[in-house]
Amino acid sequence: SKVMFNGYEIWKADVEKCGRYRMTQDKGAMCGRCMKTCPWNLEGLFTEFPFRWLAMHVPQAGQWLAWLDDKLGHGNINPVKKWWWDIETTAEGVKQVVPAERINVRELNLDFDLKHDDQTLACYPADMAPAPVPVVQHMDRDEAIERYKNLLSPEEYQARIDAEDTDNLVPPYQIPEDIPEVQYLRVAKRKMTAEGVIMFELESPEGEDLTPFTAGAHIDLVIEPTFTRQYSLAYPADSSKYVLGILNEPQGRGGSLRVHERLFEGAMVPVTGPRNHFALEEGASKTLLFGGGIGVTPMLAMGHRLHAIGGEFELHYCARAHRTAGFIDELMAMPWSDRVTLHISDEGTRADLKALIGDPEDGKFLYTCGPNNFMDSVLSTGEELGWADENLRKEYFSVPEHDECENFAFDVKLAKSNLTVQVPADKTLAEALEDNHIPVTMKCSDGICGVCSTPYLQGDVEHRDFVLSKKERAENIIVCCSRARPEGEPLVLDL
Repeated sequence: SKVMFNGYEIWKADVEKCGRYRMTQDKGAMCGRCMKTCPWNLEGLFTEFPFRWLAMHVPQAGQWLAWLDDKLGHGNINPVKKWWWDIETTAEGVKQVVPAERINVRELNLDFDLKHDDQTLACYPADMAPAPVPVVQHMDRDEAIERYKNLLSPEEYQARIDAEDTDNLVPPYQIPEDIPEVQYLRVAKRKMTAEGVIMFELESPEGEDLTPFTAGAHIDLVIEPTFTRQYSLAYPADSSKYVLGILNEPQGRGGSLRVHERLFEGAMVPVTGPRNHFALEEGASKTLLFGGGIGVTPMLAMGHRLHAIGGEFELHYCARAHRTAGFIDELMAMPWSDRVTLHISDEGTRADLKALIGDPEDGKFLYTCGPNNFMDSVLSTGEELGWADENLRKEYFSVPEHDECENFAFDVKLAKSNLTVQVPADKTLAEALEDNHIPVTMKCSDGICGVCSTPYLQGDVEHRDFVLSKKERAENIIVCCSRARPEGEPLVLDL
């Protein structure tokens, strides 16, 4: 049956997953579902006017016409209409046709029996719509499910129009008060600094100064509303631009691949932030900076700042090969290049971490960013040498491997609102909070960005994040992944 939502029929789709699959492997993706369900496709029976008329004027006949169409072998993928799946863009921006042997094509699954009662459908009328900015925002799915259940049928909708009972027939839209701050920036420069590494310079199209940031900060690059990625900033002293270094990771989640394929000079891109979960201790007596591969980007910002304030520091840049190490030329041109040491594995200059890190000293801090294995080596070496946890700082941008954990259900109390929320074993704490209409700001959902850090007043927490220090874990919990320990002290959040 059809229900009315501002005059449009509701269609169920999952274009984000479709797009992600297409972007994260080199064979394309075509399940055929969109080809079958698109009302403008005009395939099979529906190329003939009588069948088209029947589908539009007798909705109950739709499923039977689709069944007949399948039985007649119609509605398959139209090779003419799927051309956009067969085009790829190289790192140099050249568009080319994907060779046929690399293309995955999957026809329709005719045995798939999708029942209306098996779906939990929701709709978001205008008064529930988010702010008009292209970033992920909290949506109240429980309320949206109820709104779907209460949608008018076509007959009820028409009856209200005939009776001129149109008050709130279409809920009005109002811009929310808490609009996320978004900067719309232009790609001013794109430069390949190493194999697979592109340096981007972003600027205001009006030539205005950008939101200032401190060394160690990152921005959220909104490649698409469903593809928001965090990238470190390199030059804090220059307020006219943001400089990013982005490594193309074909086996990643699709963000860097889209950046490399889509962001060329002149392109506009929305940005949120900057935010800093990797802040520099400017009063340190000495600072050691260890950048592995593209993880050198925040170290550039820290080196600039430490040089500007006269801080004592060393920057150690570790890479497998010179050709894959971005920003080398930029580092060697810095007025503080004498503080930089390159450690290139295939040139025999691999870093001796114990010798470089040395013994801990009061006021001495170490910062590291890069591949997970590299950071683990740096941090574990520091721990072996007796460094305190709060003096070892790290920043993750991909989820490290960790031991499998068994989830248990638990209750969490909210001190300020005096509520108790039940967290099932199959849901995260963040999901349970949102199910109870308590918005949670999240970005990564993996425990690496720190955006959903929430203070807690008491409780025995099983910390599963990769961003908080031991000291920070005594007062904060990353709600997208961490949980209360079974049979431990009850968890109380400062919410």
